[in-house]
Amino acid sequence: MSQHPHAFSRYCMHCGQRLVSAVPEGDTRRRLVCMDCGFIHYINPRPVAGIIPVRDSGEILLVRRDIEPRRGAWVFPGGFMDLGETAEETAVRETREEAHLEVEDLRLVGVYTRVLPGIVLIVYEARAVGEASPGHETSETRWFRPEEIPWEELAFDSTLQALRDWAASHGYPVPEEPPSLADH
Repeated sequence: MSQHPHAFSRYCMHCGQRLVSAVPEGDTRRRLVCMDCGFIHYINPRPVAGIIPVRDSGEILLVRRDIEPRRGAWVFPGGFMDLGETAEETAVRETREEAHLEVEDLRLVGVYTRVLPGIVLIVYEARAVGEASPGHETSETRWFRPEEIPWEELAFDSTLQALRDWAASHGYPVPEEPPSLADH
């Protein structure tokens, strides 16, 4: 069952009538359908973008979450895309908001899918410009050498996967058996 917040919609956003679960004509999957106006309420994944900020010394910035889910866990800055933004613009904005840090020279690390909550995470690495400090959704910012990444304290499985891919692409050590994280 999906944890996507729109999976529990009950009323049509066009006419306000009740939605029912049905397979629309020409489709092969159950969808939420309005039987009055015919609107099909598609539940699509939500895009998230983040950045692994890297200093010239090779240290990366992680922020400690001060919001749920996973308050107190480490993650790189990131968040949901707003309409009218590119993935790159979202990642830069979220880095400013969560770490008060400017970044430049973005390079794609990878794209990660979190199926249950319906999230597609787009991760970049970027050169950090200046110093970081906590934003309104973070309680702490800290620079880690690659061998110091707190693998067991990361917020999400997708955080772990992206950091593993980043570390491996630069020849840094990654845990043999990655810890299992709650994928909230």
